[in-house]
Amino acid sequence: MIGILFQPLLGWAIDHLGERFVLASEAVILVFICFGYGYAKFLLPEGIAFLVVCACYLLDQMVFSVSMARATYMKKIARRPEDVQPALTASVTIDHIFSISAALIGGVIWDRFGFQYVFLFGVGIALLNLLVALQVKLPAPAAAVSSGS
Repeated sequence: MIGILFQPLLGWAIDHLGERFVLASEAVILVFICFGYGYAKFLLPEGIAFLVVCACYLLDQMVFSVSMARATYMKKIARRPEDVQPALTASVTIDHIFSISAALIGGVIWDRFGFQYVFLFGVGIALLNLLVALQVKLPAPAAAVSSGS
């Protein structure tokens, strides 16, 4: 249900605020999600911590839709339209490889240090993601380039 309401809002945000804003917002939200997952138990009373973790889960599921912004960004920067699909396919493959590697590393961290450090690792990845998202630049629209000539 939340996705049905969220995805049109996400599409509006991509159209009106841009991919950089949406991708950077995702990274900031992921910082809070990871921190909530990892530390709600230690910082809040049990009942409130449970609600925080539930909210983190719902937000976590919602941010999966942000891949839409990556796809629209790819379409805007591709030199040829036929390059978009192979690039998106490659990105899914790279994402899966990273996810499996991160899960293995996370398992070792969980076992040696505790679950909260896995989510602290996630905070670090989200902050790195934020730095990368802030580097997103869109090419100037063709009309703006041709009018300057």
